[in-house]
Amino acid sequence: MRPLTPYGLQLALELARRGRLAEALQVGVLAIDQAGREEQPAIRRWLDTHADDFALKES
Repeated sequence: MRPLTPYGLQLALELARRGRLAEALQVGVLAIDQAGREEQPAIRRWLDTHADDFALKES
């Protein structure tokens, strides 16, 4: 992946963790939309790896 793609995905993850879900979605969608077709498999793997990180944790 280009360096900005995982950066955007990670930023979306951090925003989601802070409860800023609308912003997280905007950043994540933008990162994915800006990625080339060749990056899609790597993005899918990243999302699969981090799916639980986006889930709400019960305290």
